[in-house]
Amino acid sequence: MEIKNFYLPRNKEIQNHSIFSLSKYWKNKDHLIEDLPIKRIVANIKPGTPLKLVSILLPNWAKKYGVDECLLVPIECKPKNYLGKDKDLWKEIDWFLAIFLMLECWHERLWENKFGPIHSYSFRLKGWDQRVWEHAWVNRIALFLREWVAHQKNESAEILFGKQDKAKIKMTHDVDAIKKTWAIRFKQSSFILFNAFKALIKGQFIIAATKIKKLFTFFFTNEDWMVFNKLLDYEKDEGITSVFHFYSDLQKKSLKKKLFDPGYKINSKILKNVLSDIILKNHEIGLHPGFESWNNTEDISRQKKDLENVCGTPIKSVRQHWLRFSWNSTWACQSAAGLKLDTTLMFNDRSGFRNSSSLAWHPWNVSENKSYKIKALPSILMDSHIYDYLDLNDEKRENYMNYWIDECKTVSGEAAVLWHPHTLTKDYDWSNGFLKLLKIL
Repeated sequence: MEIKNFYLPRNKEIQNHSIFSLSKYWKNKDHLIEDLPIKRIVANIKPGTPLKLVSILLPNWAKKYGVDECLLVPIECKPKNYLGKDKDLWKEIDWFLAIFLMLECWHERLWENKFGPIHSYSFRLKGWDQRVWEHAWVNRIALFLREWVAHQKNESAEILFGKQDKAKIKMTHDVDAIKKTWAIRFKQSSFILFNAFKALIKGQFIIAATKIKKLFTFFFTNEDWMVFNKLLDYEKDEGITSVFHFYSDLQKKSLKKKLFDPGYKINSKILKNVLSDIILKNHEIGLHPGFESWNNTEDISRQKKDLENVCGTPIKSVRQHWLRFSWNSTWACQSAAGLKLDTTLMFNDRSGFRNSSSLAWHPWNVSENKSYKIKALPSILMDSHIYDYLDLNDEKRENYMNYWIDECKTVSGEAAVLWHPHTLTKDYDWSNGFLKLLKIL
């Protein structure tokens, strides 16, 4: 769905949306942030313009909120032809615009409006400054603005605004399979083969041979993938409750759906028992709509209703299958279906902060020039990132997971992480990574 009149909101709307979205950082003291002498810039960003960032050196009293004493902002937030000193540039930045452009992925939205959805593959964004995904820059800006007010008033930010909450990381599971289908055999075997070729190119012949052996084992053997009891026991041991997103399309499948959608029926007896057990143990059931549902309100509504009928509880949470997603369509369809929280916002091919944020917020609806009713919670990490896309040993894998969780802790952020239940089988052998992630959380 292309939006013809795709314009940035007015400066006042950008300011109000930014302050409201980050209100957890100033807790009913919005006026103190509004009163900051923040310069305003009118930006004109053309569709298809890649995101470029500029580094802003922070004043001494705020350097702890930066990375290497700096914050990164989109280049449009810096005045053109600035001739002053680097140490004074922070005073000239439109910080509200910086929040809005990154929080709302404005450049990515414009890219989609010109070229169509990338869904969730970062490699399709050509010429992008990838540093935007490496930190929760929006949250860091919020902490900087708190400190700016405190510096002006010669007071501590904690006394003025209150102590920051602890980070909230939500464990989630997309139930893509309860047995090994032929579609899964082909998909995962392709990943294994690709990684084997990468090892060969690097001259890692033993690793390549090991992966080829694993490919044949995965493709031709069978294993019980009903691992819910084991998973629930693992989480019980760590005191963690999670959200299980289930696929619930009961309509007859086309060939495409057979290839891309989960192969189970949500109303089967075995899954009814699983759903009851999950609810009994205080976990949440969410919706995992089919591959083609990302822009179809009717599809999402029907699947939500079918899932509610089977599990007997209202469904509020959702994540799209394969992270199929459009800025112009998906949240509008989910919201119209009555869903309250979406965790689709993440890349398939890399970890990170897709919208530079560790924050649950109401995204901006361009068509209606106001916020959506649905909330979005970005996901920052999933199992396939560290097993299919990266070649890491156990130590590096743990350090990698710690990096993303530590960033959330640093900024008192909110985010989701994703682990697929079927990867706890010997077919995948990803259990060790899952147990380490639970320990980190």
